[in-house]
Amino acid sequence: MSYSYDQLRVLVVEDNQHTRALIRSVLQNLGFNAGHIREAFDGLSALEELQKEAVHIVISDWRMEPMDGLTFVRTLRDPEKSPDPFVPVILCSAYTDQELIESARDIGINEIIAKPISIGNIKSRIHAILDKPRPFVNASNYFGPDRRRRRGPVTTGQERRGEPGTKPRGSS
Repeated sequence: MSYSYDQLRVLVVEDNQHTRALIRSVLQNLGFNAGHIREAFDGLSALEELQKEAVHIVISDWRMEPMDGLTFVRTLRDPEKSPDPFVPVILCSAYTDQELIESARDIGINEIIAKPISIGNIKSRIHAILDKPRPFVNASNYFGPDRRRRRGPVTTGQERRGEPGTKPRGSS
């Protein structure tokens, strides 16, 4: 599918100036309007930017000081503290171990890009957000995009998830 990105606003949250410039360049090469690309150097400055102007997509680094990317997204997903808890977030990180991926998923990251970045992997994650937006879940311990990626038939019977703290029928 062909996209016109020129009206979309993006916030790039990255502490490394070179990487911010690289992401900006990639976005411009994809067709994003340079005037619609905002920048922040950490999570705190990103929250300030989001107070000033809403964006359609956030691309955030993980490791930053004083507020890292995961703390930023945790705050962003809090409906009481956030200017826009529904904005899609792409986490960009050189660290892609399973623990980070699960932590990112569990705080509400939409997509993850492993560094070094490329035009192809940024484009594919943006398309994933635009083509297949996941519904948001508001549960007692989670607010964010549905963490389930595979869509299959509705599960019933013993394989269905029960209420928290309950065991499926037939288990001991």
